[in-house]
Amino acid sequence: MGTRIATWLAWSLAGLSVALFLSRFVLYFLLRVAQIPGSLGTNLSVGGLLGGGLFLVFPLVGARIASRRSENAIGWICLAVGLL
Repeated sequence: MGTRIATWLAWSLAGLSVALFLSRFVLYFLLRVAQIPGSLGTNLSVGGLLGGGLFLVFPLVGARIASRRSENAIGWICLAVGLL
C-alpha cells in the first residue's frame, strides 16, 4: 500500500471514529426526550456518555502511527479497536 493511501485511510478511519462518537450525543438527547423506562438497561447518565471519550485515544494514536509507518500493525490495530 502506498504511503499516501495509507495516510488517507488511517485519518479517514480516525475521522469516522470521531463522527461515531459525536453521534452518541444526538442519540443521547433523543433517548432523554423519549423517556424510555430504566428497565431496558440503557445508561443515560452523562458519565456514561462522556466515558466513551477515552476510547477516542485509540483511533487518534493509531492514525498517527499508521500514517507515519504504514507497515506497523499496531497503528492499524488501534484504529480497529477505536472503531469497535
